[in-house]
Amino acid sequence: MSQTVEYPPGEWNATDHPYRDDIVPAQLILEAARRAPDAPAVLDAGGPVYTYGELVAAAGRLARLLHERGVGPGDYVGVVGRHRPDTVVALVAVALSGATFVPCHPDWPPNRLGYVLSSTGARCLVGGIADLARVDTWPPVAPGLTDLVALDVDADTPPLLPDRERVARRWDAAVAAADPVAAAGLTLPGGHRHTGADLDAYAAHVAGLVLAEQPSTVLEIGFGSGAVLRRVAPQVDLYAGLDPAEQAVRAGVAWAKDEGIFADLVRGFADEVAELLPGSYDVAVLAGTVTHFPGVRYLRATLDRLAGVVRPGGAVVVADVVPPGAAPAPGLLTLPAEFFATLDAGTWSSIEVRPREGVPGLPAELANRYDVVLRRAEAPAATTAGPDTTGPDTTGPATTGSAGLRVWTRRDVQRRAGHLSPRGRPGDIAYVIFTSGSTGRPKGVTVSNTALVNMLEWVTAEFGVGPADRLLQVTSFCFDLSIYDIFGLLAAGGSIRLASDEELTEPARVADILISEPITFWNSAPPLFAWVLPFLSTSTADGPGRRSMRLMFLAGDWIALSVPDEIRTIFPNVEIINYGGATETTVWSTYFRIGAVDPAWPSIPYGRPMWNARYYVLDERRQPVPIGEPGDLYAAGTVLAVGYHGDPVLTAQRYVPDPFVPGERMYACGDRGLWRPDGELQFLGRVDHQVKIRGFRVELGEIESVIAAVEGVREAVVVTVDAAGARSLAAFYTCRPPGAPVELVRTALVDRLPEYMVPARLSQLDELPLTSNGKVDRAALGELARTQTATDGPGGAA
Repeated sequence: MSQTVEYPPGEWNATDHPYRDDIVPAQLILEAARRAPDAPAVLDAGGPVYTYGELVAAAGRLARLLHERGVGPGDYVGVVGRHRPDTVVALVAVALSGATFVPCHPDWPPNRLGYVLSSTGARCLVGGIADLARVDTWPPVAPGLTDLVALDVDADTPPLLPDRERVARRWDAAVAAADPVAAAGLTLPGGHRHTGADLDAYAAHVAGLVLAEQPSTVLEIGFGSGAVLRRVAPQVDLYAGLDPAEQAVRAGVAWAKDEGIFADLVRGFADEVAELLPGSYDVAVLAGTVTHFPGVRYLRATLDRLAGVVRPGGAVVVADVVPPGAAPAPGLLTLPAEFFATLDAGTWSSIEVRPREGVPGLPAELANRYDVVLRRAEAPAATTAGPDTTGPDTTGPATTGSAGLRVWTRRDVQRRAGHLSPRGRPGDIAYVIFTSGSTGRPKGVTVSNTALVNMLEWVTAEFGVGPADRLLQVTSFCFDLSIYDIFGLLAAGGSIRLASDEELTEPARVADILISEPITFWNSAPPLFAWVLPFLSTSTADGPGRRSMRLMFLAGDWIALSVPDEIRTIFPNVEIINYGGATETTVWSTYFRIGAVDPAWPSIPYGRPMWNARYYVLDERRQPVPIGEPGDLYAAGTVLAVGYHGDPVLTAQRYVPDPFVPGERMYACGDRGLWRPDGELQFLGRVDHQVKIRGFRVELGEIESVIAAVEGVREAVVVTVDAAGARSLAAFYTCRPPGAPVELVRTALVDRLPEYMVPARLSQLDELPLTSNGKVDRAALGELARTQTATDGPGGAA
């Protein structure tokens, strides 16, 4: 007898629902502020930071500044996502201005930040003064960037060197460690480990550059370990030196006294030289110092000041310049030789770049650097390093020395009027979020105001989010879950408790917040919550959070079957929602309310589509597959993003015509799934998590589900390892009490899976490594697997 084949009925995708498609997201926030201007909007560990009235006023002032700078609909603004209240202000301000916000991570290296800003054509970056160093490069990493707003600077102009005491402590520690190589700035974390012989060769080379000028008086900026000082000071009449490390100054003064040498050594920073060591020196030398400068702006200012203390015809020796691509460690200033040709010809009569080919004794890492000798003109022209940014300037912002980048401070923002009506149209782009791309370049997903408003209104209606809700914001601002954190809570009139970057370094502190504060709402990827869960499970503290927590949104990764019940023992009133979707479908597009968990489930269901979303499970011909049969997942409806910024080819590949609704598109999710008989979707894993092992097709998610079902296992991840032309599997898992020995887990795998699906490497970890988005870092686990033995016990791979 033939079996009846059933296909998904149309009502499973009958999700059409009206929403406010004629407004922009900022309008929802302004409406909430009008309803309750004195209600708390943003809090941190110290309590309320902004009420709704204060928040929209602060955002309005920043939006006004952006408007004055010509930023509005169609423009892009980078927002550096530190976990500070100012980030919330910045996001709301950009939305008010009608521009598109582009979240940028504070830890991105300059090249990645530059790529994201340049590819979107962003003219403005809103962040902090630390971000100036990342864009103040030569050549500029973001040539089109014209404005940087440093919201953490409460002054009329930004400091040339932020956080001087931190810099001083760093070099004091290097000198105190009694490591002359480190004190000289040669050995750095993650860089080449130089030896004492390397330092000797290096110091001899720099001393030769100085003494070739036949000077009587020498000034050194950043003398550190004294390697150059000891070689040059005995051969000149006066040696002056400036260094930020008190320890270096004491050691240098003691050495000079013992040797009977006159040396004027003081504590200070390079830009303070004119005030601390005025004079008319024959030679000024910066030996390796420039590499540690915070950016081109600071270098230009320092050279400007040195031009005032070096005699006409004298020289400034800039030794040890690192060319682009040769930095021994992250965060160092690199410069092409062409940069020095941009210096003012009226100040410097000649500029000589000297490669280091043939310099004896230098290791390759130092030999690849170069030196520059600047000759001071007989009659220096007026300086061109930009305005003196150490004093007040009430006429406008500071201009950097690199590419005319204007730097605005909090006070510049506060001078603006605090009201700006929302600009832009519903169809405009609300934000662009960059995700990793297969080409090695990140790809930017563009999402419209319309799609965002649809999602915000659905969550508010479905879960009754309102003024009584308080969300603990823990997710990276470069992860799209944070879009709901900010705009969803504020649109509903709720409040956001920002966990600071410091609090987020310790899961125990996050757990304490959840218990001790009246938090009602959590939203993250499952691995990020799993990072905190052991501390919640073992805590005996009682607090309002245990009873106030009512909503937990988990999205973007697998949820172990044991986790929901474990969560409910801690927060008895919580409802746990498993969200599905992708950045390309406006944060979320499916949801499943997790009730009783059937231990026979392969995984927590993906759920059903939300408002104005449709899901299809299709075969390779893009035809529906029967209920219960696996296929490729496609999403459609209002939830779809516009596409990939600046990449119409990729957009056309992933957003294809919807064969079931003429004139509309559907998104190829890159996921496998099936329809369950009850109308819920079951997620089976990523298409790219299907691998071939010894010729057999293997779904990594199936193996992970078997491990996660073992008593005592909290979560599991399986990765592939390629070595010697063969591919094998490695599995990692974490435990909850009482734990699960490796032998028990391996037995479960052998009992339930064919031999080729049993991982060759099986390791129990204390915790899984996470990306900045709170997802499992599979790349890090792959590297770990390559260094392991076949089977490791508890903590063996930690």
